Amino acid sequence: MRYGVAIPQANIFATPDAIRGVARAVEELGFDSLWVSDHIIVPENSGYIPELMDEPLAVLAYLAAETRYITLGTSVLIVPYRDPVFTAKFLSTVDYLSNGRLVVGVGAGWLEQEFDALSVPFAERGPRTDEYLRVYRNLWETETSSFEGTYKRYTNMRMFPKAAPSRRGTIPIWVGGNGEPSIRRAAELGDGWHPINLAPAELATLNARYRERCAEFGRQPGPICLRHMPGGRTRPGGDRPPLSGTPAEQAADIRAYAEAGLDELMLSLAARTPAELLHTLRTFMREVAPRV
Repeated sequence: MRYGVAIPQANIFATPDAIRGVARAVEELGFDSLWVSDHIIVPENSGYIPELMDEPLAVLAYLAAETRYITLGTSVLIVPYRDPVFTAKFLSTVDYLSNGRLVVGVGAGWLEQEFDALSVPFAERGPRTDEYLRVYRNLWETETSSFEGTYKRYTNMRMFPKAAPSRRGTIPIWVGGNGEPSIRRAAELGDGWHPINLAPAELATLNARYRERCAEFGRQPGPICLRHMPGGRTRPGGDRPPLSGTPAEQAADIRAYAEAGLDELMLSLAARTPAELLHTLRTFMREVAPRV
């Protein structure tokens, strides 16, 4: 099992010192990956979405310079929000400068007011996501690139750098979401699937569906990375929510996730301060992970 951390990039955690300190500590603790989230502009009094939240692409570039070997990812980048040519160039540059450490978790988005503020039709988010992912691939995987789509067209264009040389031509795309459109997109266009807040039994059922869809498209299933957010967001698989209780109980949950097909567990934890967050992560690596 690989373990990742969703780095807070909002409010008290949004400062350069906080991001640097948390990122370096997560790397030193032995976690495998570090992930950033995506919102650009949010409605006033929008609840749990912070108004002060660093732009994820900027944070990725910052993390590429402040870490050395940990995988860097987006959980998830809302694909329709940004021009796909610009985004493909930005992502390939981060991968190049980080020596091939990027994984691009992607989603179609859900916050209609944010789409409106960005002048992107909410009803087109699905088709735009599919096409923009094809643009990413086209620009990453061809030397001289041409594309003819509904939303983007170009002929005989050049874009460098590509991915890091160690990548041998592309950057992994893991498609986020639990619903049928997301599973279809992961099977058809992704290199992996990135669900959120599933109990082990739910993951096993949807993993079977993911594998069915991969077979339909003639593609091999990729890694599965679950983002786990505590606080009742994941329905209990038994008498308690997964990854709660004693270290032994949490380790048993992780083994159940592994049996259901999980390759990587991403912890997205609530904390009031960087020190509190790092204390929880240290406890996990000291008391839970060794029991798995």
